[in-house]
Amino acid sequence: MIRKSILMSAVALGAVSAPAFGGNSETSAQQVEVIRVTTQFREQSLAEVPVNVTAFNAELIDRLDIRNLEDMAAFTPGLVIQEQSPNNTGYSLRGITTDSGDTYAESRVAIFQDGISITRSRGSYVELFDMERIEVAKGPQPTLFGRGALIGGINLIQNKADDEFSASAFGGIGNYEQREIGGHVNYGLGSGLGLRISGVHRSRDGHIDNLLGGTLQGRDVSAIRGVFSARLDNGFSFDLIGNYQEDNGPGTSFKSGVLPTPGGDTSPYTSAALYTFPGFENDQGLGLERTVWGVTALAEYPLGDAWTLSSITGYREFDSVEIFDPIGAGLDLINLGEDARGRQSSQEFRLSYDAGDRVSAVIGGTWFYEAGTQRIPLIVNEARAQALLLQDPSVQAQFAQQLGVPVAALLPTLSFLFGVPASDFTNIFDPFPLSIGGTLGAGVPVPLGLYQEEAANSGRTEAYDLFSEITLRATDRLSFTAGLRYTDESKSTSGYGGFVNTPNLIVGGRALLLPGTPDGATVSQDASFDDVTWRFVAAYEVSDRLNTWVSYARGRRPDVLALDTGAAGFFSVAPAEIVDSLEAGAFLTLDRGTVSGSIFRSEYENFQSSQFDPFDGSLVPTNAGEATQYGLELQANYAVTDAIEVYTTYAYNLAKINDTLGGEPQEFGGNRFRYAPEHAASIGVRAELFANDIGTLSLLPAYSWQSHIFFDEDNQRFAGVRQDSFGLLRARLRFDAANERWYAEAFGNNLTDEQYLIDAGNTGATFGLPTFIAGSPRTYGVRLGVNF
Repeated sequence: MIRKSILMSAVALGAVSAPAFGGNSETSAQQVEVIRVTTQFREQSLAEVPVNVTAFNAELIDRLDIRNLEDMAAFTPGLVIQEQSPNNTGYSLRGITTDSGDTYAESRVAIFQDGISITRSRGSYVELFDMERIEVAKGPQPTLFGRGALIGGINLIQNKADDEFSASAFGGIGNYEQREIGGHVNYGLGSGLGLRISGVHRSRDGHIDNLLGGTLQGRDVSAIRGVFSARLDNGFSFDLIGNYQEDNGPGTSFKSGVLPTPGGDTSPYTSAALYTFPGFENDQGLGLERTVWGVTALAEYPLGDAWTLSSITGYREFDSVEIFDPIGAGLDLINLGEDARGRQSSQEFRLSYDAGDRVSAVIGGTWFYEAGTQRIPLIVNEARAQALLLQDPSVQAQFAQQLGVPVAALLPTLSFLFGVPASDFTNIFDPFPLSIGGTLGAGVPVPLGLYQEEAANSGRTEAYDLFSEITLRATDRLSFTAGLRYTDESKSTSGYGGFVNTPNLIVGGRALLLPGTPDGATVSQDASFDDVTWRFVAAYEVSDRLNTWVSYARGRRPDVLALDTGAAGFFSVAPAEIVDSLEAGAFLTLDRGTVSGSIFRSEYENFQSSQFDPFDGSLVPTNAGEATQYGLELQANYAVTDAIEVYTTYAYNLAKINDTLGGEPQEFGGNRFRYAPEHAASIGVRAELFANDIGTLSLLPAYSWQSHIFFDEDNQRFAGVRQDSFGLLRARLRFDAANERWYAEAFGNNLTDEQYLIDAGNTGATFGLPTFIAGSPRTYGVRLGVNF
């Protein structure tokens, strides 16, 4: 997966502003085009926005060949998107990560689609096609993005319909059986009325062979969208948007870094051997079956020359089932599944004032409701599981106590009692076939078989927000902005866990590996929380070419009411994670380009991590204490000639958990945030090789590099495994017809076939058997597109 790369953008020294190539832009006296955005609830040139924003308009998306969220992250300094599968995607902005699938979890990085929150992890990954614009706001955004925007947010703005006919289509093929086809049709229905239908299908075989059948790390996605738009003469606008997406990809390559594949090795870059039990979860097999759909209604009505009333209404559902082998060694040991379902509704009203004088303001309110379930089914071969668990000191202690012997004498004693070598009891490849506890208790052989258990959690949140922001232009060049948001939340969490049909024969009646509740009964708890967040900004236009700003903002990740079966009462509360961030930025317009960047410092209170609970085998939210982050982001674009443009970025981010809290050492003190490279740099070039009456041939190479990263806030977990620094090269060679009616291109990603990891540890690490997932190797193909 490409982590970071060039960005044809620029932002005010921390706001990232992107040079545009086509519509939806404005041109300065120096002929430098700057995208227009709506980050602050009104349309502005990106150079004027006192926020660190990376923006891509439709033409820039096409120029950079942004086909999915990882491609977008590759051109966004500070953003890392790690996709194990569309169901399990991690978003890391300035080293702050969101990836939990628990229904009660809260986001740190907000994902929006036309102003509607789609942040819930298992439904947040959507395919990018027929896009109008993408905006990534970095730093706390309490009044702009609101919910979940602890350290920023991503807003995906889709193309709306207009009253003229247009159509396009494209198709492509490549290695690993890549196939893609898509396009759009826009029908005018009369003055100011239009209907737009668009869709895409993309598929690719996995780049890791599964020795037990099929491939891993592939894609198979289909998505369709319908939009009805109205733009009336009285200024009223309305958009009704419907989205539907299906994902049916193969399994994730969780390859063991400890147990070699049959006749193979432990390298994550070679063939894996992942097993599925026949009949498990209706024989779905390894992989993902997911549907996501939603309906959005946008309305805006001017109330005179200065006032505007806006409404954003949304409803959304997702249904996702994924099956995986968490051990990845070719053994019929364990299969896990995740059946995640969610629905949400929201309504936002905003009243904006802008008379073009010294004061502009917005006031609004939001109602948000969501409910979801996450069911985790599990099946194990009890004989192999017994051998695995007997390597755990707590399980050894339980058996030793039953026998009345010291732990050190357990295996020799078992060897004597059963007449087999001591090594058989911990050999998961050729395990002892009898239940040790059951046989010793019953006095007769008790054979082991297959065992199933299930755990689930459900979460419900209802939240009301009130927010307001006002900007005062003290002079023609100096302005001040202040924003405030109040949030009131009601939460409910419930869950259960236990065996499905019969108790396990290894340690008795309680749940074996998943969190368990008494007799498998459902437990539940309610809680309410409220808080206030804010931001203050001062912006100064030094000259017609140079804009500067400084901001101080507070972000909040809401309190988490977590199911924690190891805690008294079965629940624990992780207090709201708070960040106070100071940032300063500038945006400089040159005759043939732009330079921009920002410096920032953020301090976190109640920094939330997760930790393995050996009591019940679950990962639970933990308060890692206080953390500090500071960094620098720079980028520039420059037209060397009319035919050659250069784009470059650099990001420095030092994000660590503080050594002490109140004078006492912190557990993870001094550790780096996960998925947080300290350095990242990129460079890209767009060069027109020739242009004539037939068309234009362009070459677009790009190279991105990042320093090492850790996969856990416990930097020493998995024996300190990390991804060392690496770089990725991508390029396209494209021919555009002079009449703009068609184009053809050849493309390649990771052209040097660099080997790198996108994740390490995973579920297998909870059993002492960490697994590793390889990033995409070299891919290439050709594509043809037409416009009507």
